[in-house]
Amino acid sequence: MTLLIIFILSQGQGITPPQDTLIDSLDIVHYSAKRVTYDLRKSLIVLHDSAFITYRDITLLSDSAYYHIETHHLEAFGECDLRQKDDSIKGDYLRYNLNTKKAVMHNGRTKLGHGWLEGKEIYWVDENTINAYHGKYTSCDEPPPHYYYFYSPRMKVYVGNMVIARPIVLYIHDFPVAAAPFWFIPIAKKRKSGLLPFRLGNSREHGNYIRGLAYYLVISDYVDATLQVDVLEKQGIMPRVEGVWNFEPFSKGTIYGSYINDQTANKERYSIQARNASDYFLFGSSFNFDIKYVSDNTYQQDYAETTALWLETEITSQATISKNILGYKNNLSFEKREKFKDTTTTIDERFPMYTIASPSKMLFSTVSYSLTGHINRERTVTPQGTRVVSGANLHTAPSLQQTILGVITLSPRSEFDIAVFDEDTAGNARPARFGYSFGIGASTNLYRVFDVDLFGMHGILHKVSPQLTYSYTPDFDFSRFPSVRGIPSFSQRNSIGFGLNQVFEAKIGEERNKSTIAQINLSSSYNFMTDSFATIGYTVELPYNPLPPPLTGFSNQLRGTINPYTREYTYVLTNSTVLSTEVFSINLNQSYTRGGTYQIWFRGSMQPTNNWTVSYAARYDWQEKRLIDYSFSLNRNLRCWEALFTFNQLGDSWRYDFKVRIKTIPDVSVGKGLFGYVLD
Repeated sequence: MTLLIIFILSQGQGITPPQDTLIDSLDIVHYSAKRVTYDLRKSLIVLHDSAFITYRDITLLSDSAYYHIETHHLEAFGECDLRQKDDSIKGDYLRYNLNTKKAVMHNGRTKLGHGWLEGKEIYWVDENTINAYHGKYTSCDEPPPHYYYFYSPRMKVYVGNMVIARPIVLYIHDFPVAAAPFWFIPIAKKRKSGLLPFRLGNSREHGNYIRGLAYYLVISDYVDATLQVDVLEKQGIMPRVEGVWNFEPFSKGTIYGSYINDQTANKERYSIQARNASDYFLFGSSFNFDIKYVSDNTYQQDYAETTALWLETEITSQATISKNILGYKNNLSFEKREKFKDTTTTIDERFPMYTIASPSKMLFSTVSYSLTGHINRERTVTPQGTRVVSGANLHTAPSLQQTILGVITLSPRSEFDIAVFDEDTAGNARPARFGYSFGIGASTNLYRVFDVDLFGMHGILHKVSPQLTYSYTPDFDFSRFPSVRGIPSFSQRNSIGFGLNQVFEAKIGEERNKSTIAQINLSSSYNFMTDSFATIGYTVELPYNPLPPPLTGFSNQLRGTINPYTREYTYVLTNSTVLSTEVFSINLNQSYTRGGTYQIWFRGSMQPTNNWTVSYAARYDWQEKRLIDYSFSLNRNLRCWEALFTFNQLGDSWRYDFKVRIKTIPDVSVGKGLFGYVLD
């Protein structure tokens, strides 16, 4: 290593050298201080007051420093800050070897990931490895860590990867609350293979457990895998595997599997799930699937950690291959739906299910039409038996739209369908049928503006849209043909429908933004076959909120029916109210049905202080005089930590959870499991 001659000469005379050196060499040490002396006998450079040293990618700032020229060692005293690239270690005494790039910092502190590492002695072994003795790790942003820290006599840090400590003790306000023989904390900013944090706990269902003991494996830039083991005291050992890949647009998806030889149930249980999306598959097709399979009805509920899986009683699997051929859309799909009820399972399966659809075309430049076809085989399995039906059809529905005098819009339409089935209800093979229907619709729009200035409204636009439709389907008597998805049944029909839709819009506020303040819809029909009118359906919606804050939302809806002969009527009145302030918010929804059915849904949150938040949601049945389902959560901000309590109940099933966890490391938590069975 070579030092600049001018530096050596100037230091011998007690002259402060220039701050920058223009000679282009990686082996030059640049340094400065308020006072620099050179000890020729000891080959020592002493930097007094505000020492600054740079060498290659190393920068050192300290109160004072020694540079040992022959041994290429740096010593720094006082407030020391050693920087290399994006890393920095601060302390009160440093020794650094410029050749080996090894360093030791006394009473050091460095940032790792979302937290900080402190230690009585921190050894910088190489660019990627740090050893710390009597170390503390915390995400508190002010030294010393006032709220919590992890203490370990020995820590090894793999920079940009993880911290491994053994043993480790969790301190809160300098009081030990938990310990483990070893622990690891991921600090990687990018995808890296390595161990993931696991959870320790206790529950009535599983006893003592370890969940999420996993190794994350980066296979390539496009493929990851997670190998996991859950150890459940009562049930046994459950290995899990999850794979994720992303080769867009060719393939993107996940696969997940788990297995356990359940000691409590005394049987083998497993679950398999796979999902894929491919925009470019074989011969230019697209391929998508979502496959799920479980060994028994209650597998997911028994091991679920989320409410969504806890309540799931239906599993749907599907796969679809799609391809455009000469403009025709072709889809070949499979679908399987399993519904669980107690100890029984109902299976609805459709395979193959093939659909073809032509592009929309114009006939005589006015009639729009397209052709669609289906081939479908359906299989239903229930405890009572198995039912299999098959059918195929070719379908078209020409339509056009014509405006007369620029006022009335006519929309004639028709429907034609030819279908063949595997067999009919009498057992006849390959029965075929042809069906058709006709219809026409007429509609128009009428407008009127009212000069109104009230409740912040400046003018009201009244839009009236009357509609008239006629539908006709002959009596084909297709009752002997099975019902197959995609094939219409053509029930006899000869009726005329009426509709009257009204919309009221207003300009609101000083900005005069358009807003809908009311909608009124009426509908009915007349059946020529029975010479009778259908019930009149009506809907009245009032979405506009004329009230000032804190009432930030207020809308109402009335819907129901009226029998034109008996004048009997039904109605359902619903209201939605939102009250919001800086301290709390309440969403209240009410529903009242004629006859006495009254239910209330409400949800909201309250923040009585800066650190406390309460959230709640419930549904109350006035007729049964009880809460049908409800949930409650309490959150306490503990600066670096947060305390969470949640409780929810649906029917007779309920669960709760309590934990205190680190915000930046949510996997590290103290939960109800530490208290054994007392709280269960």
